[in-house]
Amino acid sequence: MGLQRENILTLIGNRRYHSCVLTTFSFDFYFFEMKAMRWLRSCGVRNINVLIDGHYYAELMQQPSGEEMKIGAGYSLYPIFQRSIFHPKIWMLFGEKEGLLIVGSGNLTNCGNGNNDEIWGAFHFDIRESVNALIFSTAWTYILGLCSSLKGQMHEKTTSWIIDHSKWLNELPTPKPFQFIETSSKEKLAYLFNSSETNIWQELLNLIGKERIAEITTISPYYDINGKALQELAKSFPKAQIRVVIDENGLIPSSMQVGKAFTFFNWYEAGVSKKQYAKSDNSQSKLHAKIIHFKTADNKEYCLFGSANVTPEGLGLGKNPNAEVSILFQSKGRKLLNELGIKLRPSNRYKLSEFAPSKPVSIFQTVIRNNQYIIHIVAAELAYNELIIYSEGEFIGSCNVVIYDSKSKRIFSDQITEFKHELKLKIDKPIDNCQYIQIIDDSNKIISNKLLISDYFLIAKTHPNPKTEDIERLYSEIQSGELGKVLDLLQFAINDETENYGEPNIYNRSNLTEIKKDLKKEPDRLYDLSTYKQIDHSLLEKNLLINSLTYRVLDALKLLYGKNYSANKQDDIREDEQVDDLASINGNEEHEVRSFHNLSLQSLVSEKRKLIYYFNYLYGYQNAILFLNEPKKINEPTLTDLVRYLIALELLLEYGGKTVKYDEQDKHNYFTYLPFFKDYNNTNVKGCCLNIIGDFLMMIRTGFKKYDFDYTNNKIEELKYDALITTIVCILNNRWKEDEIKYFDTLMLNALHYLGWKDVDLFNGRYNDLKLKIKEKIFFLKHPVIGIEENVSRFFNKICPAFKISILKRQNKEFDSAAYRDQYIYSSILGYCYVLNVLQGNELTLVRPGFLWDNDKEEYIQHRPTKFYSPIKLQSFINIDI
Repeated sequence: MGLQRENILTLIGNRRYHSCVLTTFSFDFYFFEMKAMRWLRSCGVRNINVLIDGHYYAELMQQPSGEEMKIGAGYSLYPIFQRSIFHPKIWMLFGEKEGLLIVGSGNLTNCGNGNNDEIWGAFHFDIRESVNALIFSTAWTYILGLCSSLKGQMHEKTTSWIIDHSKWLNELPTPKPFQFIETSSKEKLAYLFNSSETNIWQELLNLIGKERIAEITTISPYYDINGKALQELAKSFPKAQIRVVIDENGLIPSSMQVGKAFTFFNWYEAGVSKKQYAKSDNSQSKLHAKIIHFKTADNKEYCLFGSANVTPEGLGLGKNPNAEVSILFQSKGRKLLNELGIKLRPSNRYKLSEFAPSKPVSIFQTVIRNNQYIIHIVAAELAYNELIIYSEGEFIGSCNVVIYDSKSKRIFSDQITEFKHELKLKIDKPIDNCQYIQIIDDSNKIISNKLLISDYFLIAKTHPNPKTEDIERLYSEIQSGELGKVLDLLQFAINDETENYGEPNIYNRSNLTEIKKDLKKEPDRLYDLSTYKQIDHSLLEKNLLINSLTYRVLDALKLLYGKNYSANKQDDIREDEQVDDLASINGNEEHEVRSFHNLSLQSLVSEKRKLIYYFNYLYGYQNAILFLNEPKKINEPTLTDLVRYLIALELLLEYGGKTVKYDEQDKHNYFTYLPFFKDYNNTNVKGCCLNIIGDFLMMIRTGFKKYDFDYTNNKIEELKYDALITTIVCILNNRWKEDEIKYFDTLMLNALHYLGWKDVDLFNGRYNDLKLKIKEKIFFLKHPVIGIEENVSRFFNKICPAFKISILKRQNKEFDSAAYRDQYIYSSILGYCYVLNVLQGNELTLVRPGFLWDNDKEEYIQHRPTKFYSPIKLQSFINIDI
């Protein structure tokens, strides 16, 4: 227990806790996301949950900034609405084998964690010893009582997510609320709170009401104007001298009748404030600690501290008490106030009239008065096109759910004919930048609070699965500036077995025999053999989205390589002016390539080795699926396959053409991660496009795996569109020679076909958006090749029109039966191909990346090692004119 202006974040040990539940009255988004979230994440806390007073949350949303949850996303903020104020200040952290409980007075604001004078009590629990087990049991029961009534994803995050990964919670002893619990130092404490059955004041009297209290010291930023709580202290302990410490910046009991028992002191002369002020460059600190100290005639001490002010609402004396939590600490012979640095000298006594009168209306009353609504929205979760809204209150008649963007502009509205506490809405059109939600009646009158919309899948990634602990640790290190570890993330995508349903467990083409053996194995049956009950597939698939390491790696790369991160971290990221390769440097080397004196050739080679290893792994895996499978067996690509492919595309965009200058032995040297062209292998951008993109577009020609869980299927559709845009940009950002145009054209056509749309109306409807997103991605390319404009022109002016015509021909069943050399065709079996040669009987030698490379003809023409498709006789197809 300490009263000091120190940041309690420093109490949290590194990698010891995975989840936390924090309670607060007021909240500061900027402080929490910039400081608290970053610290918690750096310590390994992923599942972060904040319970906030609902009225204060509504007040924040009256004038939203639009930047909420933008700096540090991935936490949950849940409003608690009560008749009065939700006011406890609790931090409870949970680890696999230990816990941390902090109870005090500070809100989740910058003032509450450093600038104000606050008081905190911290308690640690470890499964190896029983110390503090009872206080943890009591606090957890209180927290669980709050969380059991929460709705939606927040309920799971604060109950099952925590319990499943902190098994010790189930083994805690029976809680003892409102009873003294002995501590390791033989002192005692009691966990007190206001509830519908009892209150802090009543339980305080039950515990110490019969003690011979000689002296009481109250320290509080807020007193009730009539001093009712102080008068109750005097009435209950009539022999005690009562010392009242006041901060004029708060509320003072200016209208109370002062008896002989009372003396008053100014907080800024109490010692501790002066001491803190001397250490700080800031303005004078503000009192926010809440303490009632009792001293008995036999030198026993009791100290009540926590969130409760010395007011009827805080202590529970009134009809509508606040939700509060305080700790009553018992000690003997310690002089607790002196330990806290509080020294009240008789010479510093004041009369109550010497303090400036308080403002008659407190912030608590104002917040409640300004945010009275018929309906309280407590959660809104968006998962693709479904919005689930949880609320409290009653409303008869139709109403309208309104969605706003970050600028508070209305972007969607849907009428609800019958109000329910759980509403599910289908959003039938793509909506970007969904930020807030509110409910209005038919006359456009606001009838609910405004609330931030939660991204279901963003929050799902914060699950405290121990399998993801290593990747989260590495990700935190990268965010802290250790950017050289970015490529270490790739190993997690390679080794991810979250979705291992008998897939070939091989990543290298050099061992094709073993690949073939693996492919012949039957998939593992999804049964729990102990009960012989089939496992729910949708549950497995839901856990897939939460636990996928591959998906987490993709998220990390998108954040680290994204345009926003790059713009904000220019000085931190080792990013260079783009060059195609060393041969294209114009001569002004000092400005074209950045110099990194702290880099060694060895570290650069190591990074490149990790990069190439991933490309070779992915290419070998795709080859195994395509060419070593049973002839009639169809392998449907999975979500994991799609995400691994997207990771490869992100790497191509980031490292393609990236050249750095480093000094070694007092000489300037140059290192290129991936040149744009060389041989057709996976050590350069063009080779990766031909091999990895080509094989992937061949692999997905039968479509993706269909999942039982709709969210998973929707996620695949979302990622397919992302893959389409990124694939096209990767192909565009290459130098294609004249004899390679056939590769460019077939790659583009197959990308549009397999990742895009097979219906002309869908293609027309999404074309403008596709064009916009491709141009935007090109604009933010870090290493664009010379001549990319020509590729862009060919794609939009020739490829897209030709593709559209081919869709119409397919829909109208306008098939051709004769093909000619040097033209393109579409086959439902093989996709879009280039005709290299035509033999009698309409036997075609076809070319496209995705076929095996033929060393004799030096073309991608073979589909199987048996040459089953080289040449191939086709009865019907569609001729494509480009």
